[in-house]
Amino acid sequence: MSFANPAIHSPLMAPDRATYSCLSDRNAQMVITALSQWALLENQLDRLFERAVQAVTEVLKVSYSSIWRVLSDRQSLRRVATIPAAANEPMEVTVANVPLVQSLFSVESQLLAANVPLGHDLQNFPLPLPANSQSGLLLGVVGRDQLLGLLEIHHEQPRSFSEDDVYFLQAVTNVLAGAIERRRSEALIDTQSRVLGSIAQGAKLQFVFNQLCELLEQELPGAYCSILVLDPEQKCLRAGAAPSLPSEFARGVDGLMIGECAGSCGTAAYRGEPVFATDIATNPLWSSFRDFALSHGIRACWSSPFLAANGEVLGTFALSHRFPCQPTAYHREVINTAASLASIAMEAHRRAEALQAANLSLEQKVEERTAKLQDTLQRLRQAQAQLIQAEKMSSLGQMVAGIAHEINNPTAFIAGNLYHMETYFQDLVSIIQAYQAEYPNLSPAMRDRLAELDFDFLIADLPQVLGSLQSGCQRITNIVLGLRNFSRLDESSMKAVDLHEGLDNTLMILNHRLIDQGDRPAIQVTKDYGPLPPVTCHANQLNQVFMNLLSNAIDALTDRWAHEGAGFVPQLRIATRLSQPDRVQISIQDNGLGIPEALRSKIFEPFYTTKPIGQGTGLGLAISYQIVQEQHQGSLGCHSTAQEGTTFTVEIPI
Repeated sequence: MSFANPAIHSPLMAPDRATYSCLSDRNAQMVITALSQWALLENQLDRLFERAVQAVTEVLKVSYSSIWRVLSDRQSLRRVATIPAAANEPMEVTVANVPLVQSLFSVESQLLAANVPLGHDLQNFPLPLPANSQSGLLLGVVGRDQLLGLLEIHHEQPRSFSEDDVYFLQAVTNVLAGAIERRRSEALIDTQSRVLGSIAQGAKLQFVFNQLCELLEQELPGAYCSILVLDPEQKCLRAGAAPSLPSEFARGVDGLMIGECAGSCGTAAYRGEPVFATDIATNPLWSSFRDFALSHGIRACWSSPFLAANGEVLGTFALSHRFPCQPTAYHREVINTAASLASIAMEAHRRAEALQAANLSLEQKVEERTAKLQDTLQRLRQAQAQLIQAEKMSSLGQMVAGIAHEINNPTAFIAGNLYHMETYFQDLVSIIQAYQAEYPNLSPAMRDRLAELDFDFLIADLPQVLGSLQSGCQRITNIVLGLRNFSRLDESSMKAVDLHEGLDNTLMILNHRLIDQGDRPAIQVTKDYGPLPPVTCHANQLNQVFMNLLSNAIDALTDRWAHEGAGFVPQLRIATRLSQPDRVQISIQDNGLGIPEALRSKIFEPFYTTKPIGQGTGLGLAISYQIVQEQHQGSLGCHSTAQEGTTFTVEIPI
């Protein structure tokens, strides 16, 4: 085979499809140069393998060529490229129990077997022979210190391959070996870069672990990569990542206890150093798990712990294989790199979790502090409202008491003198009547004066006038008493009182709003009082509650009258009863417009009001609610139906 052909173009041109299709026109030296160029430019080994088998097929004009990769366990071969395609032939071949093949892994020569014609050595080789193969060659793809793969060619006719043919194939295998070993080095660097990039971007720990295992499995064909994470509380290893490991086996080792004889991973975590079980079937560390591992096809497991900066074991990284095998220098480098990356990922995850926990704790503290401040602010607003309302009621009570006192004095004076006035009148009438009897003949002037005065009518009407004056004085006395009872300034804070009296006094004070207003008819008030015992309470505060509820009811009736006009009859019903043997219930019901459901939950909030600006402070119901709930351990409820009215119900213990 000649290596010189001046008609061939420069081999440094880019390996495009057109160049690729013209390989048969080139000499072997130019093809080797082109393959070398491709090997430098091509990142995907599979594409380089495909170009290599096509180049070999076209240059040597053989009917079949294929490339096999030695798998990570060095006990299996995987076909990675072939011409023509062999869809029905096995893609992997096990050579674990073939002494001939095992001896080849230590052979330095590239030419492993030949049949010119088809010889006994190639016929006995465990690779499947193509149909109609009459001759062929098998060369090893040898790296610096180990066999990396095989290059196989076959021809359908007996053929004697020349030394040039062998040299050409050896050059191809050298290109492939260099590309595989260069890819191994680049792959570790690429894996580190991609995994560290994911960690820097804050990817989840599960994603980082799976990414690490998947990237390494691409460069270690036939190997299973897995990660277990230490659970310090349970002293066991939990599943971290196992993308290719048999699922049942991966579930079985989840929760593996660490110890001196706990398989490769459990022992590595216990010792804090790598453990290499080259044959699980005979390794004593796997005595308790041997059958389980063998049943899932796991025969070798090399495990290394990955540690925190302080030396604490965080978990383990493991390489597993289907056949007994020894780790190579490359395997050890991969394991060390993987353990370092897993350690970095775990530490970053821990820091992220610690930061997240700190943020959550800070947010929780902020929320708690905010809630406390809001509660304090709410209490301050309520206290302010209570102080304002208490001051108003105190001022009102003092004013009412003062007015009652001032009215009471002249009323008592008038009432006391009306008795004497009536007595004096009767005396004067009797004297006048006696005088008329003694002197019946009056002078004309006296008769005219008596006629002018209508003395007979005066005698008849004056007693009625005196009676009206006495009735008015009694009415004033009753009003003064009601005002004093409403203010309750002369009584202790807690006292047994008649609630009906408080309701009546409140109605009396509001009487001016209940009567006919000219533009609104009088409100019909119905009292449905049940028998109630005296109730121990803050009487003045409960009177304040009655005042607020009745005032709101009158406002609601006035509003509905303004909406509906003459067809509406405003009605107010007050009912009392014993709701339980030790509790009384007072209900105040109106037939006003009602309270919308969306507003009903807010009516007891301080400063919330449905009335127009300037007509309501939003304090009445809020303070009433506090008086009933907090001061009397009772309840204040509201039931309302649109266009039917509202009922406020007060319930307090006796």
